[in-house]
Formats: sequence, structure tokens, C-alpha cells
Amino acid sequence: MDPILAALPPSLLSCVEGQLSNDEVSSDEEMLEHFISNGLTEEQARQALTYRDLYLNNLYLDGFTPICEGTEALRFNPHTRQFEPQ
Repeated sequence: MDPILAALPPSLLSCVEGQLSNDEVSSDEEMLEHFISNGLTEEQARQALTYRDLYLNNLYLDGFTPICEGTEALRFNPHTRQFEPQ
């Protein structure tokens, strides 16, 4: 697990990953402010934003995301219809 984000409670981590996956409209600055207003430190919020492109461009198996599993994350491959390592 990402060491900077490891202290987040599961419910907050789920919220962060949901925002990273689905918010295509907000700027990075807006997302940073949103994360901080929801309880992340500035360091945690900035670290979460480093994953934004990965989450917007891929579907990950729950619990096997880049934040939780790093290089062991499993993303969906639409050609094989399977979850595979990155």
C-alpha cells in the first residue's frame, strides 16, 4: 500500500479512489481542495492526485488498485475480459 495513504480509513480511501476514477471534470486544484476538505492532509491529497491518470484510464479490481497494491494492481483488459497485472 502507498505509505503516505496507508493511514486512511477504508471508507475514506474508497471515496478517494471513487473520485480519482470518476471525476473527469474537476481540475487537480479542485480535487486537492475536495480531498483536504474531506479529511486528507495536503501531503495525502497531493499523493492521491499522482494516481489520477491511472484511475481515469483503467478499471481496477476492488482491493487490487494502484494505491492498495502498487505494481501488483489488477486492471481490466477489455480484449481478454480478464483482470491482469499492469
